Amino acid sequence: METVTLEEKTVDSCSDFIKIIDVVDGSPADKAGFIIADTILSANGISVCRKNNNIFKEFKHFIKMLGIDSEIRLDIRRNGEELSLTASLKERPIQVQDEASHINISTCTELTSLLKRELQTDNNLTLFNRIRSDLNYHTNLVHNYGWSSKKPANPYQLKEFTYMLRHPLQSGKVADEVTDQIMEISDRKNEIADISGYLSGLIDIDDVSHECIDITFPALISKMDKAYKNIETVVAVLSSEERSLLREKAVMPWDDESWNKVLELSFKIDLKKLMNAVRPLLACLSNGKLSSLQKDLINRFKDTGSSVLYETDTVFGKVIVGGAGPNRYEEDAALILDIGGNDIYLNNAGGTRSSIPVAIVIDWEGNDSYITKKDFSQGSGVLGSGILVDLDGKDTFEALNGSQGAGLFGLGILYNSGGNTVFKGRYYCQGLGQHGIGMLINNDSDTLYQCSGYGQALGFFKAAGMVLDKHGNDRYLLGGLKPDFRDPAHSTVSMGQGFGKGHRAGQDFDGISGGIGVLIDKEGDDHYFADYFAQGASYYFGIGILSDISGNDKYFAGRYAQGAGIHSSSGVLTDRIGDDFYYASFGVSQGMGHDFGVGFLKDGQGDDRYTAGTLSQGAATTGGMGIVFDADGKDMYTIKQKGQAHTEDESGMGIMIDLQPSADPISSRKDISRVRIGAIKNKQ
Repeated sequence: METVTLEEKTVDSCSDFIKIIDVVDGSPADKAGFIIADTILSANGISVCRKNNNIFKEFKHFIKMLGIDSEIRLDIRRNGEELSLTASLKERPIQVQDEASHINISTCTELTSLLKRELQTDNNLTLFNRIRSDLNYHTNLVHNYGWSSKKPANPYQLKEFTYMLRHPLQSGKVADEVTDQIMEISDRKNEIADISGYLSGLIDIDDVSHECIDITFPALISKMDKAYKNIETVVAVLSSEERSLLREKAVMPWDDESWNKVLELSFKIDLKKLMNAVRPLLACLSNGKLSSLQKDLINRFKDTGSSVLYETDTVFGKVIVGGAGPNRYEEDAALILDIGGNDIYLNNAGGTRSSIPVAIVIDWEGNDSYITKKDFSQGSGVLGSGILVDLDGKDTFEALNGSQGAGLFGLGILYNSGGNTVFKGRYYCQGLGQHGIGMLINNDSDTLYQCSGYGQALGFFKAAGMVLDKHGNDRYLLGGLKPDFRDPAHSTVSMGQGFGKGHRAGQDFDGISGGIGVLIDKEGDDHYFADYFAQGASYYFGIGILSDISGNDKYFAGRYAQGAGIHSSSGVLTDRIGDDFYYASFGVSQGMGHDFGVGFLKDGQGDDRYTAGTLSQGAATTGGMGIVFDADGKDMYTIKQKGQAHTEDESGMGIMIDLQPSADPISSRKDISRVRIGAIKNKQ
């Protein structure tokens, strides 16, 4: 539907009516005889005209209140003539999705028991169960491809997402389970391979594990050659023109008319085969195996004092072995193995190219600089796999778009181990996945992450984006370049720091479910700076997780952030230990569920402070559920309006839980309630 103005049909100074722009085949509207371009004037004799810009919301509500199997008479205008049509209302069909399994997550915890008692006390339990049921129904509803469609259920909807929307109170536990699994895997010998395998599982791709018995230079060359051939086989379903289009439109592909074509081509790529094409290589990238490889290189290529010890061209690209001294790499290569020295990389540095579908850099020692003027560099896989491993030194990484652990229709990995590192990128950087997996693992001390937007653990469709930082007092800066249309003079789009993003359908553009973004910081006093859409938040069937394990942390954002689920999505921010500060200048944040979304902010131990503008700290709108849960400490909550257990209407619920509230000044007053419920029951 869309709005159309009919000046000659003015009703009470209102002249806006509803024009039909599409009719679903086989639906009650189709059976009743509605066609495109019909204009709806009234429903059951009541004019649909409204002056306050909510014409569609009120029209839909009117239909909903009639109920299933009711009849509705609509007066319409068609080709200048007025007539009436009658439709029999039916329940909209759904295609039921499978959910993930979480056998270790109890369905009855202290939190849910405490909440259940409070819901029963205020007679809100029935309302709560209805909202939860509507969330479940809505996860199955949106991507039904027609009234009598025989198409399969939405292939991009993640099972993990379906679980979290059906079990909104378990969102925090799911985030903790994902975090704990990744941290446990990070201590294993095959850290890179095993984490990428786990992320594959999160996006419903079965992992095929491989063992690396021994690794030498010839063995690595053989594995590179096999991976190259395997990737070429997978992408052979695409013509050269189609591959070029995907590369050209890989960054923010929804921005022009080629979007539908990009989705169509992405469906052709067998992501499981693409991921498994490089599994044997990943299995050889453990620290122990890489140490053996370095010794093999030193023995095989005696140090002659030359900067380059070995160089050759192969079918899969150039291979270079660098010596122990400083080197400068300017030409793109498929494989660079640098034994040591303070090196400068001005090339692709482990980024794929059209002629290099698999690219690897391994640098063992030295204070290195990675500076590139081309997109898709520094551990970036586009229609292939790109890997950058730096094992020691104080390093600097500067890149443009689609870089620093970015998997775009492929796999991208950046692994860094050293000290005082700086990562700077433009768009689509630092743990970014889009129809693939992008991961950045950083195992050093104080680190600066700077990305101009869309990054720092962002998962787009059929994708996982991850950042794992193990040590140090870190700063995460995201956004600042692209103005947000809601307030372009004062705000920018961040879209990241643990964010799952989908794309809503429009009249001419297809919609698609989001992926999963996971940012984990294990220790340190960290600062997170962002603006709109960030910090454990999500949009349209995506999952966003930001998990900070310890330290006195500060979170700064503008809107749709800090545990916010926006438009049928699930966003979770968990901070386990520390005296933390949460600030959202506009709001719609801090445990906020908007439009059938689930938002969850959980803080474990510490004296914390929460400050926000509006619709925050356990707030909800239109079928959403927002939860803020503070387990311990002397906390302060400040909000301008519409928060601290608030809902905009009867279809949503805001929940605020503080297990030790007696010492908390809440909105400048004492409130000793452990659980507060925001609900409207008068219209059930």
